[in-house]
Amino acid sequence: MLAFLATFGLCFGAVAGRVHPHLAASLRALLLPRAGRAADQRHRAEPAQPGLHAVYTDETLITKVVQVQFRPPLTPGSYPMYTCSSTAPVLMLTMLETLDVTDGCRVLEIGTGTGYNAALLCERLGSEYVTSVDIDPELIELATERLAANGYTPTLAAVDGSGGYPPGAPYDRIIATCGVLAIPPAWLEQAAPSAVIVVDVRGKIGGTLARLTVNHDGVATGRFLLRWASFMSLRHTLEVQPPAPRPHYDEPVYSVSAVDPKLLRYDGKFGFVAQWYLPDVTWGPASAEGEFGLQLYAPDGSRALARRSPTGPGWQVTQYGPRRLWDRVEEAHEFWQQAGRPSYDRFGITASTAEQYVWYDHPESEHRWPLPTPIQTLS
Repeated sequence: MLAFLATFGLCFGAVAGRVHPHLAASLRALLLPRAGRAADQRHRAEPAQPGLHAVYTDETLITKVVQVQFRPPLTPGSYPMYTCSSTAPVLMLTMLETLDVTDGCRVLEIGTGTGYNAALLCERLGSEYVTSVDIDPELIELATERLAANGYTPTLAAVDGSGGYPPGAPYDRIIATCGVLAIPPAWLEQAAPSAVIVVDVRGKIGGTLARLTVNHDGVATGRFLLRWASFMSLRHTLEVQPPAPRPHYDEPVYSVSAVDPKLLRYDGKFGFVAQWYLPDVTWGPASAEGEFGLQLYAPDGSRALARRSPTGPGWQVTQYGPRRLWDRVEEAHEFWQQAGRPSYDRFGITASTAEQYVWYDHPESEHRWPLPTPIQTLS
């Protein structure tokens, strides 16, 4: 624990100044309900009870698991899915440092979870400046009780975070502990001029944290951070939905590719680039006979399977449906190689209520990729 507090203190000293790192560390123990390491939770119906050792580590801990029923044509059964976690503390503090709160800032947090991050913000700014929302009423109720027991009374609400929280607007800072495909328009509408937004922009293949600044016209622009991070996706309904069935196509198109599918699985920087070429695509393993394989599938039924070719160099690719998904992987790979395998911070986002896109090196770059139209809900 002492080693953790030392690391924690070094990071936190640059984040909030006024909050002692030992207090910040102990708050996690006070606010955490049942929880467990992600690797230990895969077959549990609910999280395990953490010991103090787990709480005082720089690890993300799972705090809520729900059972989701899959029905045909999916493989029938009940499967555990994570819906809440306590983010690794040093990552959380890095996000707060990036958010750069100052006295008098009004902050909106998307994803209350255990309330730990809200507690840190309350300690730094005062409860009256902090608003936090979550889709799950149970989490809001628990966080309200635990925060109040420790002297914090931020505004908490059980709403879909994509709609922000209009009663507290405008906000000087917006921080989201969930992943989004694009910036919800409500966040832009509720942001004050010069507001900062810190959020994980991602899809099923890749993404990471971005820091955006909102101008007087409500347009947000900024870059991705150099450090990789990943959060659970923002949910729009309390009930966790199983994957939707997709159309099925039987006529294959065969080819041989020079792009190793392991890059998509294990090289985060390439997956990050491929995401913008395949914004609605999900990947999954497809290993066979000891050989690594990977499959891609899209909502319209398009899919691709890539495995090492049994007859020569390269990888055998089989594609189905109206789109050639692996062709887009090859396009992404060509750009990535020609650009010198760039790091995350070479890319940025421009987001308005009319359009949003990822750019390379600068907002007017010829290399731009549109982001999906975000789901908009009313709080």
